Amino acid sequence: MSETERTFPSDDEFPTDPARTRPAPPGRRPHRRRFFLAATIIDALGSGLWMPFALLFLVHAQGFGLVESGAALSGGALVGLAGGPVLGSIMDRVGAATMLLASNMVRALAFACYPLVTAVPHIVVVAAVVSIGDRLFWTANAPMITSLTEGRASERLLGIQTVARFVGSGLGAGGSALLPTMTITAFHLTAYLNAASFVLAAVLIWLVRPVRRERVQAGSAAPVRGSWATVLRDRPYVAFCGVTVLFTLASVGKYSMLPILVTDVLHGPQWVFGTAMAIGTVVMVSGQQPILRFVGPWTRVRGLVTAAGIFACSFATLIPASLVPVGAAVILILGTAVLSAIAEAIFAPLMTAAAAAAAPQGAEGRASALFQLSWAASQVAGPALLTSLLSAGNAVLWLTLTVTSVCAIPAVALLSRRLPHGALAR
Repeated sequence: MSETERTFPSDDEFPTDPARTRPAPPGRRPHRRRFFLAATIIDALGSGLWMPFALLFLVHAQGFGLVESGAALSGGALVGLAGGPVLGSIMDRVGAATMLLASNMVRALAFACYPLVTAVPHIVVVAAVVSIGDRLFWTANAPMITSLTEGRASERLLGIQTVARFVGSGLGAGGSALLPTMTITAFHLTAYLNAASFVLAAVLIWLVRPVRRERVQAGSAAPVRGSWATVLRDRPYVAFCGVTVLFTLASVGKYSMLPILVTDVLHGPQWVFGTAMAIGTVVMVSGQQPILRFVGPWTRVRGLVTAAGIFACSFATLIPASLVPVGAAVILILGTAVLSAIAEAIFAPLMTAAAAAAAPQGAEGRASALFQLSWAASQVAGPALLTSLLSAGNAVLWLTLTVTSVCAIPAVALLSRRLPHGALAR
């Protein structure tokens, strides 16, 4: 064999690496990852389906008015949002698996009660319980994924969850097309089936949870106990959560402002927004995993900088939307839907995985709760802020979103040098 043919040595020339033959840690064994993935896909489908379906259920199956139903659902959601910090503290005590188990059982109970609501206060209570279940899930989700995976594998799991949630939302939205043929019994059966799906997810999480002999190992050091002070003193992590708002505001802007742009600013055809969202959903569902594989060799900071740049470009194209012919504006809107979907496919799993990797030791639950609050802040305050900007002019809104997205680029680059090694640098 020539020297040029022998570029790489064979495995026989190296001693066996004990680490390569050592059994995987209990928490990272493949069957547990499969059970967890199945549970979270069920969760994502159920949650995504009910999100657009809830109003339809209350109005057409339970006979409530549209306005009172929307107000009651929003009120219940705010109650759950307020409990986020408390849930973070609980997770640090009981662990991520227990939190996920509780989140599924709580929501199973709530969805089973939906057909029983007969008054607005009932809606508020049930919606609050669902919201608390959602907060339980999101607080524990990333820490649980981190415990089950190594390296960048967490991003792929997070990406699969995102796709499942989009599919669920699409199924729920598609339910509106079945309204003329759906009976009250069919609506109620949907709620009960959704409740049953969360029971199944809970069973799968039960199979994933660590047993006592895996949690307590002889000679192991006592676990580090953190507090809210531990999290809040970690200025790089708090700053990271602040930068997350710039990304989540961009995501909220796409969903909340494009329909208003089409109907109130451009006075364009109603099909434009639906088509834009359909295209964005197709890009997300079909492209999430290929996009993550493409950016896999990159560091997380490079991926997030790229996502911020794509968001900025997508919003910049809409600055002149009110000044060009409607046909040209429609093309700009459809292009924005594609670009923003690509940006979201990159930033959401990378940002969540980085937050879990950067969380202060012993306070992972509290850190996750703070990170989730940065998402919730945009979802709650974003529509009001963005509509006020739109009232000042179409260009003002999209220029502002362009600038905030551009500002995320140096912010992420700076934080990559201050966060723990591996959070953004790997």
